[in-house]
Amino acid sequence: MRVYVKDRRRSPRLRVRLLFSVSVCRKPNGNGLQHRGRPLKGHTRDISVNGLALNVPQIHVDGHHLAAGGSELELRLELPGEPVLMRVVPKRYERVEDAELGCAYLVGVRIVHIEEEHRKRYLSFIEQGLEGKV
Repeated sequence: MRVYVKDRRRSPRLRVRLLFSVSVCRKPNGNGLQHRGRPLKGHTRDISVNGLALNVPQIHVDGHHLAAGGSELELRLELPGEPVLMRVVPKRYERVEDAELGCAYLVGVRIVHIEEEHRKRYLSFIEQGLEGKV
């Protein structure tokens, strides 16, 4: 018996490999400064309007599990011309059997904040990619 399952993802995915760095957002200290941990570098598997699939070499950074507890992450996505900055929340992760370019984990993240200027560039990049212009 065949079972047909509808793809639960609502936004079309652009399968593209882009470099990024991600770090755990820290709570502000007593003087109002927010410290970020050491960034972890990786590359995307795909991106969409609402989220990204990130290939990373490890799941722990600075003593924190990247996908634990819904902690926010600061993501710097290297788009052509200028990087885009956003805050994301991990939704799921898995260890991949065939590590791609040294990245043994796949982390699915949802975008929770992106400045309007960065959002416009990000959405334009996705639109052009889906039209085959990237």
